Amino acid sequence: MLLRNYAIKLFLPVFILGLSLASFSQNTTDSLFTLLNSSGTSAQERVSYLNSLSNIYLRDSTSQAMIYANEAYILSLQQKNKLGEARSLLNLAEGYLYNDNYDQALQYAFNALDISKTEKSNPDIASCYTLLGWIFYDTENAEFAMQYHRLAAELLEQTGDRKKFGVSCNALGLVHYVKQQYDSALFYFQKALTIARQEKNSSGEAAALNNIGICKSSLGRYQEAIDYFNQALAIKEFSRQFLMQAETLNQLADSYIRLKNYPEAETLLVSARALIDSSSSNSRKEKLLDNLYIFSLLYQAQGRYTEAFLRLQEHNSVREQILSSSKSNAIAAMKLKRETQEKEEQIKILAAQKELRSFQRNALAVGLLLLITIGLLLFNRIKHKRQKEKELAEMKQALIKQELDNTVLEKEALANKLNYKNAELKNSALYISQRNELIREFVKELEGWQSEMQKDNQGRFLRLLNKFQHSLDLNKEAQELNQAIEETNKDFFYNLLQQFPDLTENEKRLCAQIRLNLSIKDIASLNNISIKSAEMARYRLRKHFGLNHEDNLNEFLRKF
Repeated sequence: MLLRNYAIKLFLPVFILGLSLASFSQNTTDSLFTLLNSSGTSAQERVSYLNSLSNIYLRDSTSQAMIYANEAYILSLQQKNKLGEARSLLNLAEGYLYNDNYDQALQYAFNALDISKTEKSNPDIASCYTLLGWIFYDTENAEFAMQYHRLAAELLEQTGDRKKFGVSCNALGLVHYVKQQYDSALFYFQKALTIARQEKNSSGEAAALNNIGICKSSLGRYQEAIDYFNQALAIKEFSRQFLMQAETLNQLADSYIRLKNYPEAETLLVSARALIDSSSSNSRKEKLLDNLYIFSLLYQAQGRYTEAFLRLQEHNSVREQILSSSKSNAIAAMKLKRETQEKEEQIKILAAQKELRSFQRNALAVGLLLLITIGLLLFNRIKHKRQKEKELAEMKQALIKQELDNTVLEKEALANKLNYKNAELKNSALYISQRNELIREFVKELEGWQSEMQKDNQGRFLRLLNKFQHSLDLNKEAQELNQAIEETNKDFFYNLLQQFPDLTENEKRLCAQIRLNLSIKDIASLNNISIKSAEMARYRLRKHFGLNHEDNLNEFLRKF
């Protein structure tokens, strides 16, 4: 009852603040609508006003924002307004991102980038790089996200846009955090905080404080993390941004769980959920994911395993809505295809330039031939013939080089695709391992309760226990994962069996899991065996390969 009353008390100020923010946005939109409908407004100004309206509506009313962006795009095409076209495409891309339509978002962002590069508009190019970074960040591709956020930061630092540069620093910190590079992440978050305070950017300051808190918590410095979260919540402008506030409450709750202050953690999670449910933003699902996962951690810590399992199932369901493996693979494929096309275009340009130089040399030779006297005609013909033979040899060499370059590009694309798929498989393996560990702890806890159950409930209790044990023994998702690993790494298994044809199926599976850089604990959990059994299997495998004590098994397997 106390938590319910707290949630009701929280929702009332949230609703009032929402009205204040709506009033603020309404004043801005009213001014834009007045300018848009003015008889003296030019077509180019209309494009600018429509894109501005689209920016305002993007987070809270994505569908309406995309209508304005589409109208701006059509008008830009009619007026041949290239920068207006690029900005409307970028708004459309951001709209598709909020709607979790990642492949469409990526296509529109790349189109906007191409136009911005043609127009040589560095601010627009930086905006494109930033959005591309967030698309790959949301699709859990840290390497590509890092690539584009770095490009954006370098360009913004050159142009002197300190406010946006601070936002890029925050983004780089988040990518380092995802890669568990906490020292680097803290460096960028501190830099973003310094810039935000210098530029009096309250939202940026709150975001940086929140991210520093998350980093401190991951390093086990929970009280420091709580102090940073409270600093973020104390910023006045932060109270208007409900989802950012919900994120901070979620992380604050996680820190209290680590400190075993479970009542405070539950109160904060209920408050965060109220803020999330009150938001109409399409990006609310991301905060809901954190809330559900931290709730599952709280219930697990309190021994409420059934509730923890239910929250984890709900978390996985929401995550699948946002990003399925097929969406993630499609994004990676589009990125690789674009890089290949760009390299092919570069090759074509170089070939055209070479042909032009060859033509110029031939034209010069013809001009010189016209000036040569008749007495040297025979000599010139011989010389011309030799020149032709030389050019033919050069062209043959160029063709051979081009074929070799194409072969290298294809191999690089295949290697990148294989690395990406293996990264996806590793993430799936870690998820299954963590889930198995949770179920195993849950079953162990239930077994401890068996003797305390009343006889009337023991039958139902045993059926429930057997159901979870059967799910753990069956381990269907681990079997499907092993099939996917075998399908993705056919070349690896073929090369390995050529040298070691007597490997068993279990040994082949263990080789693939070690090659994915899984820990012994994760391998044991994934295969539903003890850590000691996993270590013994690894030892037998090293002995089978004839490796010395100082030889690295992972590096040995990567040679195949």
